[in-house]
Amino acid sequence: MPKPMLKELKLNEPAETFLLVVQKQERVTKTGDPYLVLRLADASGEIDANLWKEYAELFPQLKENIFVKVRGALGEYKGKKQFNVEKLRLAAEGEVELADFIRQTKKDIPQTLQKVKDILGSITDPDLKKLTALFLSDRELLADFARAPAAKDLHSACLGGLLEHTAALLELAVFLAGQYPLDRDLLLLGVFLHDIGKTRELSYPRAGESRLSFDYTDAGGLVGHIVIGVQILQEKLAALPDFPAQKKLLLEHMILAHHGLPEFGSPKTPLTKEAIALHHIDNIDAKLVGFDEFIEKNPTDTSWTVRAFMFENNKLYIGGRNAPAAAGAPKSEG
Repeated sequence: MPKPMLKELKLNEPAETFLLVVQKQERVTKTGDPYLVLRLADASGEIDANLWKEYAELFPQLKENIFVKVRGALGEYKGKKQFNVEKLRLAAEGEVELADFIRQTKKDIPQTLQKVKDILGSITDPDLKKLTALFLSDRELLADFARAPAAKDLHSACLGGLLEHTAALLELAVFLAGQYPLDRDLLLLGVFLHDIGKTRELSYPRAGESRLSFDYTDAGGLVGHIVIGVQILQEKLAALPDFPAQKKLLLEHMILAHHGLPEFGSPKTPLTKEAIALHHIDNIDAKLVGFDEFIEKNPTDTSWTVRAFMFENNKLYIGGRNAPAAAGAPKSEG
C-alpha cells in the first residue's frame, strides 16, 4: 500500500508513514527531561514533531537526512500543525521510495525549457543573439539550469525550480516589453542570466544520486550566485572578443542589481530601466510562488498563517482559501 504523503493527512486521524528528518533540535523540559524537536518532511511538505524522553535511546541515532517510520496523528498546537508521535523507528534499507522525498517542479521540464529557448530565440540584436546562442548550445549548463532549484528554502526550492522561475520571468518580461519602451532583447537575456549562478551556488541531487537535500556549495557560501553569474557571463564573453563593452556592462549590471537593495544581497541598486524591470518581476514571482509554498509547508485551519520569514516575519492572511471565515485576526503585538 502506498504511504500517505504529509499533505494528505487529516487532523486527528491515525496515520503511519515514512518521513525524512530535515532538522533536529535538542531541548530540555522545565523539569530537566531531554526531548527533541524534529522537522520531518516528504516531497509534499514539512511538519514539526516532538519526541519525548521515552525515546531517549534513539536520540543519538536520529540525525538529519535519515528516514524514520512514524505512527501517530496530525495535531495542532497554538494554531500550528504538528505530528503527534505514538511510535517511531529508523527506516530499514529499501523501505522508502526516494521519489517521495524529492520536491520537483510541477511543470513539464522539456516543455518549459523549450518555452525558454523559444522566447530567447526571438532576440534580434546581433550581438545579444550570438551570446544567447553560446548559452543555449552549452548542453552541460542547460542540463544544470533545467534541474537546479531556484533557492534552498524560500521559493521554487525544488528540482526544476530555477527553470520554472526563469520561464515565468521571461513571460512577464515579454509582456512588459510590449507595454513600456524597454530594450526587449537586453531585458530577455538579462532575465535568463540573472540567476544562472545558482547552477553553481546550490548543490542538489543529480540524476542517479541518492542525496535528497539542497544546500550551498563552497562557491555558493563564499561567493554567491550573483557574482558567480557575472563570472559565467564573462566566461562566455571570452569567446566573443568583439562583443560591445557597453552591452557587457549593462548585462553585468542587471545580474548585480537584481536583488534591488544591499540589505537583500544586491551589490548594486538597479540604475537602468531594464534592471528595474528585472528586479520587480523577479520579486513578483518569488513572493507569489513563495506565498503558496509557505502555506503548503505550514498548513493552518485558521485565516492566518504562522509567521513567515520571507514576508518580514508577518503572519499571512489567507481568508477563504482554505480556512473558516470566522477565524480571527492575529492580535497586535505592539
